[in-house]
Amino acid sequence: MILKNAVRCKKCGVVLESKHRHDYRECGCGTMVDGGHDYLRRGWRGDGAAEDSYEELSEEEEGR
Repeated sequence: MILKNAVRCKKCGVVLESKHRHDYRECGCGTMVDGGHDYLRRGWRGDGAAEDSYEELSEEEEGR
């Protein structure tokens, strides 16, 4: 279960949090988060790797 769906853009430092399904959030650099508590979706501009573009801040609950 997803408790928090969020990332921090490494270029501008903005924290993006998607709070419900299809709650698409994007910073000016092009880093994006989507999915709320239903799914984790990420995106970023450029050819670099994900770990170079954003820091993962999501929290998930272990299976019941």
